[in-house]
Amino acid sequence: MREETIFSPQISRLRAWTLLADLNRYEAWHPHYCFGAGVVELGNKIDMTWTLMGKQASLEARIVANDKPDIIRWRAATLPLFSIEEGYEIYEDETGLHVRHSFECKGILGLLARPLATGLRRQMRTQDASFMAAVKRTIRAVSPANRHKRRSLSVIKGRGKSDG
Repeated sequence: MREETIFSPQISRLRAWTLLADLNRYEAWHPHYCFGAGVVELGNKIDMTWTLMGKQASLEARIVANDKPDIIRWRAATLPLFSIEEGYEIYEDETGLHVRHSFECKGILGLLARPLATGLRRQMRTQDASFMAAVKRTIRAVSPANRHKRRSLSVIKGRGKSDG
């Protein structure tokens, strides 16, 4: 079973990559995942906590794709017959920047999970909305430089115009 969503953040490709590839900071914006400490490199394993329906499951995620600034993808196997693979692909076209969020259940139990597809799509849309909210917070946190609001040296030094 494979599900995909596509959303279009209004940020640069590199900034989108930075937010998506920094797995250690997912808990700041992601409603369902918390990754443990670890280096995000191809083949590395990182501990992951997945909150689903109020319950937490601890998994070990392996980075299966890490191509800056295009793709970040991980796989977590819970049983020999079941694994999940999730990731983000960043691409641009004439309409702007887009992020493809994909989630795939593999194995025999993955076939049985097909009836859960509607709930999975809803969960993915919630995750995408949380990412977009994090994007807005980071945009607001960066104050643009404005050379027109500089104060004169005499005001900075504590002297007014009448102080001679």
